[in-house]
Amino acid sequence: MIVAPLALLAILYLTRELRLWTWLFVIYCLVFFAILWEWCDIARIKAVWAKCVYAGLFIVAAAVLTFIEVSLDDLIVGASLVVWTFGIVAVLFFKSLQRVLSNRALLLPAGGIFAVGSILAFSKIDASGYALISVIAVAGATDSFAYLIGNFFGTRQLHPDVSPSKTWEGTIGGFIGGLACLFVFDQILNWIEFHTFWLWPIAVLYAVFGDLFESAFKRIADMKDSGNLLPGHGGFLDRFDSLMALSVCTYFCVV
Repeated sequence: MIVAPLALLAILYLTRELRLWTWLFVIYCLVFFAILWEWCDIARIKAVWAKCVYAGLFIVAAAVLTFIEVSLDDLIVGASLVVWTFGIVAVLFFKSLQRVLSNRALLLPAGGIFAVGSILAFSKIDASGYALISVIAVAGATDSFAYLIGNFFGTRQLHPDVSPSKTWEGTIGGFIGGLACLFVFDQILNWIEFHTFWLWPIAVLYAVFGDLFESAFKRIADMKDSGNLLPGHGGFLDRFDSLMALSVCTYFCVV
């Protein structure tokens, strides 16, 4: 509840007032280095040096792709969107696809595709920072409403095989909350331009399933939290999974 407003203010300050695009990109890279570090545990990479190499290579790749003149953004963000789309299928058919999700040959590149795709999406969504703030707010609203409504009113488990703590009430509440937040930013504040109305629920749906997809990986890896780099928050991957999925979907809606 405290981190989200600070993050929004930081982005607005860095982009609108100081115009320090490079510093904002550095923040992306630091966050995603931590995410990739935690992903190493899911991909069964244990050695510290191997984690550094794995995370570092993809961060360097994201930096190069961001600043080179030849644009591969659509291709790479598109690949990330394909993986997140597969995540929806994987959650729906979790029992049948457990072996696929635990395949290390797929886990190793998947983490990089998630991270690099999201970094490129964040960098390109809106140079002014306003659309990026909108995306962060929508992801935060989706997670917050899901937690609050699920905590106070949730009775029916959504998908116990993936996440025993998630409920239908919480998930529906999160979806409606995210959709309402998107409506506010799009229609009232005009901070984000979605090309067509029907894309709204699809974008929020990716945020909902992004969280479930990450829970599926943790379930297979027998992990409660993705890491301990954010004490009390479950880890960077836990905090940013919905935002990552939403960002790559939003990229094709507004860019």
